[in-house]
Amino acid sequence: MLLEGKAEQWGRDEYRILTRMNELAETSEPDFERMWWGIRRRTVDRRSRQIRFWRGVAAVVLPVLMGVSVLYVLREQVELVQESPDGKEIGYADRSVRLILNDGQVLEIPKTSAGEVLNNGQVAVRQDSTEGMAYVLTDKDEKELIYHTIEIPVGADYRLTLSDGSIVYLNSSSKLTYPVAFVGNERKVFLEGEGYFEVRSDEDHPFRVEVGKTIVEAVGTVFNINAYPEKDGVEATLVRGKVNVESGRHQVMLEPGQQARCGKEQIEVHEVDTREYICWKNGMFIFNKMTLEDIMIQMQRWYGVHVFFQQEHLKEYVFTGMIDKHLPLQEVFRTIEKTADVQFYLKENTVVIK
Repeated sequence: MLLEGKAEQWGRDEYRILTRMNELAETSEPDFERMWWGIRRRTVDRRSRQIRFWRGVAAVVLPVLMGVSVLYVLREQVELVQESPDGKEIGYADRSVRLILNDGQVLEIPKTSAGEVLNNGQVAVRQDSTEGMAYVLTDKDEKELIYHTIEIPVGADYRLTLSDGSIVYLNSSSKLTYPVAFVGNERKVFLEGEGYFEVRSDEDHPFRVEVGKTIVEAVGTVFNINAYPEKDGVEATLVRGKVNVESGRHQVMLEPGQQARCGKEQIEVHEVDTREYICWKNGMFIFNKMTLEDIMIQMQRWYGVHVFFQQEHLKEYVFTGMIDKHLPLQEVFRTIEKTADVQFYLKENTVVIK
């Protein structure tokens, strides 16, 4: 019974298999090529049409965008030229200093020039492109006191070697009046603006810098004096040695690292980081918690620009940092803009801050 049932079941399964094989044999083969092209139309060709479409758009739009970009760049360049006098960026310039002789004659001396400037029989004055101007005594027996004055223009600083070997670095918009050769028991010069002094030691002939009613006296000393009008007084900063500072009826002796701030009524002495006050000599601006108003005073003096604050509170923004002062003014502004919510707009030689 069981075997007969299995045989009967096997026969039915075999029959279904044979029938299915026959149906498949009679079915026509699928049109694979037609299927492929159907799929291609729905996918590849559609993307190709999109690519061709956007290529067409790009062919029209990109030249326009490029044209606009070029115009924008040119506009920026044109504005930059318009923003600066003589078609140049406002920045460090190699400008001439003015040497005023005792007879009133004025000599314009380019900083890059080299050679003898004059020789009056008492001293020979030579100019070097890196060492600045130097006075060399040719007649040490000469007793006549003759003064020269040197004026440093906006956007320049200068190195001057006096006849005694003392070296003076003068900042932008500064003036120094000094003897061609020192005569008598003292060495006295007269300063307006800012100067850094490296005084040659001579105990018998103290070196005195007179700034208005303030006198800074040294023997062999390194110090800086800032006497710009906006300071409303005189700042004397001692780097090395000792100096005596006298202002009116007041007098103090400074130690290295100290600064005397001379006002109308008194002298205040403070401990300072001298690097902040002499960095200009080394071609840098150092701002240590300095207000934007004070920073812009330095920018005015160095770059010769006028400054206008649209809002008074912007003057109180405080900055700390160090910037190369030989950078174009626009670069200085971009550096400051990265650190605070403030914007600079430069038109010719006027800066608007907002």
